[in-house]
Amino acid sequence: MKAKSSFQRVSIDGMRPLALTKKQIIAVLGSAKLVDRMLWATRYVGGNWFTIIREGRDLLVATESVEAAYVRLVGGELPPLMPSERKAAETGVTA
Repeated sequence: MKAKSSFQRVSIDGMRPLALTKKQIIAVLGSAKLVDRMLWATRYVGGNWFTIIREGRDLLVATESVEAAYVRLVGGELPPLMPSERKAAETGVTA
């Protein structure tokens, strides 16, 4: 039986926001590339990493979905590679 992993809820200035911008998500998860992969998987692969509230210039993602994505990462699950990364991996090119 797996132990339930504990995680700290996202809070900014002592408050828990309902939604986060991309910049805030990167600050929470610590990797721009990882966030880009999660957004790509959500939009095109149906990976459901995030719940996108608003698209466009001012992207907003539900805080609860960012916390759930963190739990998935801690559990060992990773988002799929983006097409550009898959091509580089197949040809053996390193960034």
